[in-house]
Amino acid sequence: MQTIKSACQLQPKALEINVGDQIEQLDQIIHDTNGQDFFKKTFITDGMRNLLSKGMTRLAGKTNDTVFHLKQAMGGGKTHLMVGFGLLAKDSTLRQTQIGSMPYQSDFDSAKIAAFNGRNNPHTYFWGEIARQLGKESLFREYWESGAKAPDEHSWINLFEGEEPILILLDEMPPYFHYYSTQILGHGTIADVITRAFSNMLTAAQKKKNVCIVVSDLEAAYDTGGKLIQRALDDATQELGRAEVSITPVNLESNEIYEILRKRLFLSLPEKSQIAEVASVYASRLAEAAKAKTVERSAEALANDIESTYPFHPSFKNIIALFKENEKFKQTRGLMELVSRLLKSVWESKEDVYLIGAQHFDLSIHDVREKLAEISDMRDVISRDLWDSTDSAHAQIIDINSGYHYAKQVGTLLLTASLSTAVNSVKGLTESEMLECLIDPTNQGSDYRNAFNEFQKFAWYLHQTQEGRNYFSYQENLTKKLQGYADKAPQNKVDELIRHRLAEMYNPVTKEAYEKVLPLPEMDEAEAVLKTGRALLIISPDGKNPPGVVNNFFKGLVNKNNLLVLTGDKSSIASIEKSARHVYAVKKANTEIPEGHPQRKELDEKIAQFEQDFQTTVLTVFDKLLFPGNNRGEDMLRPKALDGTYPSNEPYNGERQVVKTLTSDPIKLYTQITENFSALLARAESLLFGSQDEVRKTDLLDKMKQKTQMPWLPSRGFDQLAIEAYQRGLWEDLENGYITKKPKPKTTDVIISEDSSPDDYGTVRLKIDVVNAGNNSRIHYAEDSDVSESSPVLSDNTLATKALQVQFLAVDPTGKNLTGAPKIWKNRLTLRNRFDSVYRTVELFVSPKGSIKYTLDGSEARNGVDYKDPIHIGDDETTVYVFAEYEGVEVKRNFTFAKSGSEEVPIIKDTPAILFSPLPKRLDSSSRTYEGLKMAKEKNIEFEHVTLIVGSAPKVIHLSLGEIKISAEFIESQLAHLQTLLSPDSHVIMTFKKAYTPTGYDLEKFTKQLGIEIGNGEVEQK
Repeated sequence: MQTIKSACQLQPKALEINVGDQIEQLDQIIHDTNGQDFFKKTFITDGMRNLLSKGMTRLAGKTNDTVFHLKQAMGGGKTHLMVGFGLLAKDSTLRQTQIGSMPYQSDFDSAKIAAFNGRNNPHTYFWGEIARQLGKESLFREYWESGAKAPDEHSWINLFEGEEPILILLDEMPPYFHYYSTQILGHGTIADVITRAFSNMLTAAQKKKNVCIVVSDLEAAYDTGGKLIQRALDDATQELGRAEVSITPVNLESNEIYEILRKRLFLSLPEKSQIAEVASVYASRLAEAAKAKTVERSAEALANDIESTYPFHPSFKNIIALFKENEKFKQTRGLMELVSRLLKSVWESKEDVYLIGAQHFDLSIHDVREKLAEISDMRDVISRDLWDSTDSAHAQIIDINSGYHYAKQVGTLLLTASLSTAVNSVKGLTESEMLECLIDPTNQGSDYRNAFNEFQKFAWYLHQTQEGRNYFSYQENLTKKLQGYADKAPQNKVDELIRHRLAEMYNPVTKEAYEKVLPLPEMDEAEAVLKTGRALLIISPDGKNPPGVVNNFFKGLVNKNNLLVLTGDKSSIASIEKSARHVYAVKKANTEIPEGHPQRKELDEKIAQFEQDFQTTVLTVFDKLLFPGNNRGEDMLRPKALDGTYPSNEPYNGERQVVKTLTSDPIKLYTQITENFSALLARAESLLFGSQDEVRKTDLLDKMKQKTQMPWLPSRGFDQLAIEAYQRGLWEDLENGYITKKPKPKTTDVIISEDSSPDDYGTVRLKIDVVNAGNNSRIHYAEDSDVSESSPVLSDNTLATKALQVQFLAVDPTGKNLTGAPKIWKNRLTLRNRFDSVYRTVELFVSPKGSIKYTLDGSEARNGVDYKDPIHIGDDETTVYVFAEYEGVEVKRNFTFAKSGSEEVPIIKDTPAILFSPLPKRLDSSSRTYEGLKMAKEKNIEFEHVTLIVGSAPKVIHLSLGEIKISAEFIESQLAHLQTLLSPDSHVIMTFKKAYTPTGYDLEKFTKQLGIEIGNGEVEQK
């Protein structure tokens, strides 16, 4: 596939076209121009074809269309069109070769032509000049000799007398009318006379069959002159009922512009097959981009357009259309000069160009730069953002750093799309439109998108509309404002911000690796902190390893094993300061730009961008840890690259990265003490105890801070290591501030747990375990007497007993552990009753033994009546207050009985109540258990003697809690933990013997809702 330069041949001087050279003077060119040469470089546009067709028909006397009004801005092709019309009107042979198929073109031989350029001011005025060119100057002499006087309609008709066709071409008339509007004449101006003469000429021409008038206008320029022309045209229209025919010479928004450019600038283009090949490649690249949703336009449509716009990119006309109405842009002539500069850029470029687009303007070429600046007056934009002789423009810096030219092309394209100076004009391109223009056979959309994203960060004059169109403006953008804030940021504020952000990024939360972080500290401050604990010092790199200030500091440091340093390999602190200044700038702007402000969305994006840039810069600069070590007896700081892998969807956690680094090989930090217990114990005994068996704990902790060979443990990690050593019998806390690594012999001990509560007869089942008694321990016991090694020995570590006191003694048969003191367990007395509802008598029982006293009037039962026989309580509701005692063991209970004939257990509604059942109350399903716990949480009910059964054999869990008051929340938490071991739908059963409720009313609601029956004497209330 050929490039533009290899496939196309330019016209001579195609790279040197100037607007001034193209200005065509009607009154000189029509009679002095070779028609054949003229049309070799002329593309007949729709506007020209329309004028020629209707104009030739008028000159042949076949239509009433008399006046043709050419409307287009300066340089829009009007003069060129008039010249072509004039050449054809006077030369029948030329008409035959150029427009031979056009109707009526051969119905006349040669027309008389009068051409007037409104930029001339002859003393005979425009009517005298027309009369002179028609050879009838004497007819109009009276209308200028004595001053300006408008020829009337009859005079014009006399001037047009004869059968020969007449073509009058009036070019650039608005400046002519405008000039005479300032020349005073009587009570008006000479423009009033000229307007009347012009209007009379139009009405006279319409009364002749073969007089044709073509007049050009300048939209948006010479406002006064244009209005006068339109007034004359309107007057003629009202008088004769015929409007002028408006014609646009060149439609800059159609493909005509490409045809004109090809005719005027290129001698030859490649074969259609070669152009089709270019179109096919572009279609393929655009199809890929559309599939990736980089662009929106279909590739097929673009391919078809390329074949009709080659060697230009199809988007070029759309970009030109954005600024074609600029007052300083002379449409066709200006475009010709602009494209000449574009071709010069391409032909002098070393890059391969396959379709010419606005992105190919080379701003390093003076003529190119001046032409674009002339159209838009955006010289500052070009010099700061796009091109500067010192290579300091933002796009240049980006391209120098990347080694490509993408930023330059992006910026130049957007500049060209931003040249409009009209009020409320459309400017710029969306990202999709921009990429559609830029993608070519050798460059992908992602390359340009990346360059654009980078360019957005630094450009001072690049803006974006709410619709997402990116454009340049004279006004500085948010980036420039932020850059100003960054440049003026006080140094102390920048330093403070850096320290604060570093402290945030590496804030010690778990304190596993270090307890404090000191960002860019003074070394005196660091030394004070290191006396008490480990600290992370963030030190600016200076190119040395380790940094010189750290190396000198470490040599003189006592607590060397407390030092951890985050640094890097090369000094780049300036880049962090630059990023910090940007963060400072957006923080300042954040207080000034409120919600709803046009720049708010962009500011929010900048805040996120600069925060991310600062973090990225920190991670780039501070990428190495230094931690204490020892090499052949010499203390040193070992370097290790900071682990850079972390979840991208989570905030950066510097402490976590430090821990990951230090816990990987070679390991300095051990966070799992139990798993590494043996190795850590050996290092501690070797490095901390040394040759001593007993050492003060404070000395051990000091040596941990000093010995660089000693591994690091988390905060309070030494205490955890020591506790595990105590539990394994390897160390011993001597409880005098010293720890020994050779513990003294232990004494045996007995652990007693009740496997059941006392039953109605006072029997309790005990479970016995021993400590420090070896694998073949003996357990001696004695009921209600003193125990010794001659007492009976338990056979299976359980004992069912009614005794009020049992003593146990554990013995280590090996003699390794000393025999400890006996362990004493004391039973509890159990009170119960038997109620005869017929005879209204109550029998009282105490287990396992004891004496009973009672009262019926609520007085202290301890001082009551000795119980001997069943008590008769009468028919009223009665409470029996009971006290039992045996050899110092006591128990009290209250038993309340309903009145005669009532089956309800009496409960006082507003008094705290205790449900006390000798047999466990049972919630026999998962639903009842969780319903009961929910209600208990709501009413603050607590339980005692709870048993939980989860699952079913063989996968079943029993959890029994004795005389411990527990909440419903605690029970729920235990169930949640237990159910993780089984399937979620495992059965749950709960039993309890006691329930404490805030009021009797709560107890009634709880038991009734759950179907729990309350027996006589099971509710206690004070």
